[in-house]
Amino acid sequence: MAGTVRTESLRSSHTGNGYPVHIYVPPGDAAARAAMPVVYLLDGDSRFNTLVDIVETSRTRVIIAAIGNEARRNEDYVPSNTCTMGGGGQVAYLNFIRLELTPYIEANVGGHPLRRVLLGHSHGGSFVLYALFAEGGANRHFAAYLSSDASIACMQDTVYGWEAAYAAAHTTLPTRLHLAHAANVANIDFAAQLRGRRYSGLTLAAHAYGGGHVGMIPVAFADALAFALA
Repeated sequence: MAGTVRTESLRSSHTGNGYPVHIYVPPGDAAARAAMPVVYLLDGDSRFNTLVDIVETSRTRVIIAAIGNEARRNEDYVPSNTCTMGGGGQVAYLNFIRLELTPYIEANVGGHPLRRVLLGHSHGGSFVLYALFAEGGANRHFAAYLSSDASIACMQDTVYGWEAAYAAAHTTLPTRLHLAHAANVANIDFAAQLRGRRYSGLTLAAHAYGGGHVGMIPVAFADALAFALA
């Protein structure tokens, strides 16, 4: 496909910080781009090239908006937890993505509002779960949530609390959720919890991958993307 790549910089009024955004656009005119899915990728500095390779190899026509400034991931992605210092910025960071980054991408690059995808690994995977339960009802910001080896064990009570609060208010979860994990009991148990809820409208896939926490990424990302666009 030989799509084009560029990097732009956005400063968020919600987090007070600047973020490079690495953008991949497949071939096509403005009308074609307006109908495409957009994958909003966390840890964009280190994971962008991997996802571009997957998209090019599979000839998948998606736009990628990969968010950088990974130095802030322990603050932006997760609440206070037992694995890393800091935390607590996830609310502001989601507001940045929803209220600033998404409108910018759709106005200046392309992407269909009903075909947004959120993808994150490790703490990024936990942020995906936060975003999943932060919104209720049918008017969800993303059409698919792709959580890769989420760091649930670092904040298990908090993550289960997000889901429990959502379940207390809603019986429907109309979206697609892909839970990829290595040999991670916390992710396996969380998938079982979701299945037990029997949320109406939820399409859930949970899969184990070899290669360890980092080695699993290329295959898990490829599978998750195919699932999101199915």
